[in-house]
Amino acid sequence: MGFMDKLKETAGKAAEKANAMKDSAMDSYGKMKEANEQKKAEKQAYTAAMEQEVNEYSAKLIESVMAAYADGGAKFWGEGNRAAIDKFTKDYYEMLVLPGSRPNISCLTMTPYIDEKAMKKFADKGGVDLQGAVPHIFVKDGNDAGMVITEDFIAFKFRYEKDSSFWVKGRIPTANINTFVMEINDSSANVMINGIKLTTISIKGSYRQDFMSLNYYFECLGKQDFTIDRQEVNDQIRAKIGDKIYAQVKKYFIDDDEQLLFYAGGVDSLTAVDYVACTDNQLIFVNREMLGATANVKQFYFEDVTSMSTIQNSTSSDFLTAVIDTALTAAFKLCDLEVSVAGSKEVINTLYLAEATRIIAIYHEMRKNAKKAAAQPIQVQAAPAQPDALEQLQKLAQLKDAGIISEEEFAAKKADLLSKI
Repeated sequence: MGFMDKLKETAGKAAEKANAMKDSAMDSYGKMKEANEQKKAEKQAYTAAMEQEVNEYSAKLIESVMAAYADGGAKFWGEGNRAAIDKFTKDYYEMLVLPGSRPNISCLTMTPYIDEKAMKKFADKGGVDLQGAVPHIFVKDGNDAGMVITEDFIAFKFRYEKDSSFWVKGRIPTANINTFVMEINDSSANVMINGIKLTTISIKGSYRQDFMSLNYYFECLGKQDFTIDRQEVNDQIRAKIGDKIYAQVKKYFIDDDEQLLFYAGGVDSLTAVDYVACTDNQLIFVNREMLGATANVKQFYFEDVTSMSTIQNSTSSDFLTAVIDTALTAAFKLCDLEVSVAGSKEVINTLYLAEATRIIAIYHEMRKNAKKAAAQPIQVQAAPAQPDALEQLQKLAQLKDAGIISEEEFAAKKADLLSKI
């Protein structure tokens, strides 16, 4: 066989091999495509089956809660009018929920402090229909789960236990709710509606305090008790921060009966838990140095403060730092609190806007009360009226004539009475 014949034979074998490889590749591709289509079909079937299962579970859960409703029993919002409830909700959040529970670790927010972006994210991810309703209470459980409580319904969304990629979700009309209670355990809390467990939420951060606050809120609604006094605020904050921290703050109190009205821990520090506290007399700011070895304490008495305001833009001279600070302020609603005292200005850094707003509101309330007290006229107590001397002499004479006192006793008392005229 000549060279050309061998070359042709080699080329032919190469072509045959290439065709065989092509056929094998096509066959493998076909099998892979068929396998992928099968997996896709299986996934679609699984998804459809799970969605149906979760929808049925959600419907049965809602049905169980509504079936447990008792006609003539307690009403979810109580008997109060909406205006009174709305005002109480705002006051309750500012005075009893916000102090001691920083917004970044709290799971509870109330109107008008509910973040619109957080609400939209809650509704969009998982498809919860809020129908444009105004939220009054928002309880978040991380991973976009939680509850939204409106005037007309409670919307909920939680991960399904069998597969966390699916949502248990729905709405329960408040007209079919008697009771709402957070049943608090060691590491979790059960959401109980009409005595039926809706879901379980793990306790983290300040969740335990938040759940306790939520329970007390509905307890107040049930009793229609919308009064919050300073002692109640002081006691609630003390329960949240603990006796040890409370004792540290109390060292700076002016009077024995001074009440703690606000507290925020973890302010402006990466190495120590600094805090800002507000009483009915003053604003206290403690900023510990590195590792907490020493503390820089500033006390601003309300009578000396001329103004308070928030600063929401960076004051850094470095452009990049200023841009970053401003972005963080917008994203996390952080601000600085500027306090003007005796012609100078002091700045408390890194407060949440809701915290700074509350401190300013307390300041204005205390200044207003002080002005009212100063404007009250001084009441001079009049000396007790002296009995008429002639009337007393007549009574003494009657006692003498009746033989109750002797002539000598009458003369002595008469002389004593006349000496005082």
